[in-house]
Amino acid sequence: MENIQIGPFIRDVRVEQGMTQQQLADKLGVTDKAVSKWERGVSYPDITILRELADALGVSVSELLAGKRDAQPSPVPPEVEDVVLDTVSYAETARKKNSGWKFVVFLVLSACCAIGALVCFIFFCIGSFGRNWTTAALQSIALGWAVCYPLLRVERYPVRRSMTILSAAVFPYLACLPDGYLEPKTMTVKIILLSLAYMWAVYFVCVKRWRDKLLVTGWVLFLGGFLSLGISFAVNDFAGGVNLISVAALLATGGCCLLGCFWRRLQDRAWRR
Repeated sequence: MENIQIGPFIRDVRVEQGMTQQQLADKLGVTDKAVSKWERGVSYPDITILRELADALGVSVSELLAGKRDAQPSPVPPEVEDVVLDTVSYAETARKKNSGWKFVVFLVLSACCAIGALVCFIFFCIGSFGRNWTTAALQSIALGWAVCYPLLRVERYPVRRSMTILSAAVFPYLACLPDGYLEPKTMTVKIILLSLAYMWAVYFVCVKRWRDKLLVTGWVLFLGGFLSLGISFAVNDFAGGVNLISVAALLATGGCCLLGCFWRRLQDRAWRR
């Protein structure tokens, strides 16, 4: 819905009908300032009142959305328009409800992080627990808030953006930790690299095959087997011993799930033919 097109259209039709902005607003249950914003292209009508606005102006919803009158009668019956508007209105209402609880969670999270940061800053000033450890706590709070922010406040690709922040910030975060916090660091870096690779692999599998829950489960288990195997070899460099039995069991479980999914798909294709 283009504000540039719909705004002048609402104004022109309203003037043709001999209505003032206040009269149109009274019919729709909104303010005259809202109508003025629509006509100036500052904002656009809510999806829930499009049908009422079209009826008040004596035009169809299709004409209202297009910002011009149709030369020929619209091929779309009014009943179909109503169904489409009801569906979009329901989706918009659900989105607003979800964004509402997310906003509350975001406020609570931000408040907790702010309180935690204030406490850490006080300890940093008085030096009760050591400034290095206090700084590490502040960095952990900042990293946690940054990772959670896209999940709660971003609508487009929140998971991907959160994972991107985590992947980009995890190594600078570890580099700033005090000495002796994570030892040996070489093993820690290996485990984190493997975990990030597994995380992104699972994400892309879920995005590409999200409808096939069984196939996704198989891939998650199968990739988890390689993750476990990689971590076992990384730890083996320092502790000795690799639990190959558990790794083999996990790989076998994932492999069985994948084979089952592929077999089911082959049967479905054969049945369709």
